[in-house]
Amino acid sequence: MEAAFSTYTIIVMFICAVASTAAAGSYVITRNRMFMYVAIAFFLYFFDLSFIFQAEYLNHGTAITINALYEIQNPYIKAILACGILESLWLAICMYMGKTGLLLQVLPGAIFITLDFLIACVLPDGPIKQWLFYSMREVFLIWCLAYLTWLAKSKTTSHATRALVRRQKPVILASAVLICCIIIENSLVILLWHPSQEMMETLLPIFISERNFSENIFVILLATMTVRHTMELFRLRHDAPPIPKASDQERYITANFALYCDRNALTTREQDILRAIIDGKDNQNIASEMHLALGTVKSHTHNIFKKTGTKTRQELLQQFWRS
Repeated sequence: MEAAFSTYTIIVMFICAVASTAAAGSYVITRNRMFMYVAIAFFLYFFDLSFIFQAEYLNHGTAITINALYEIQNPYIKAILACGILESLWLAICMYMGKTGLLLQVLPGAIFITLDFLIACVLPDGPIKQWLFYSMREVFLIWCLAYLTWLAKSKTTSHATRALVRRQKPVILASAVLICCIIIENSLVILLWHPSQEMMETLLPIFISERNFSENIFVILLATMTVRHTMELFRLRHDAPPIPKASDQERYITANFALYCDRNALTTREQDILRAIIDGKDNQNIASEMHLALGTVKSHTHNIFKKTGTKTRQELLQQFWRS
């Protein structure tokens, strides 16, 4: 049984290591800080899982009491790690949405670490303290989903920003379901389950209480998304290698253009017109250079707006430069 739980944890750690490495590679290629934050989040979660091995190694071959089941090992280190994981994830969301306000980026993490430290310092050891301590992670994740939902519904949000959120609707819905499962699992294991002393001797309660399987599934979902996205990026970069000695702007366009077009399912002609729009050319110039009728250029431009969820050239350019 111990070997099975350890193997399971090693598999989750391996998935996190792969996702972190893939995201770090994407950051090196694109210099998009969103990938850097994702890499940090998976790396810290990998490190967080290492505490499971530490606890199981220290408890190996020793009798565990029910009271010890509700003790939080290394609470301050765990709080700092959790803050690093969640804040990195939040910063990645901010980068994706183009939100650069310092207060918006820092305040959620500051509130989380403050509340987690207060719970660790003030409350006595027991199931309530343990449940509150770990449930703060889900509160942070709920905040992230609530903010994205608000962006999608708010009339003050630009059409391009709403399109970015709607594009991730399946992921947001799956995340919401898994977060609910995490809360339910925490409640069942910590608050409602009271194992007997005989069961404690098997160490099964320790193995179960140290893990949240719904949380692991949630992390695996995010890791799968990350690896899939980075593999797509690597493939597109291989198909369209960067231009030597290009300017910073040209390198950015080269690094992101193919991925942006592929993500929005633009045709070859639409890609040509989008590239001209990025270069600042108007419809008349595009029509002249490509030997197309002006109406044809306008039609392709309208299709680009429709596929990218934008209404104007300005919105289109803002969305591209944030991609």
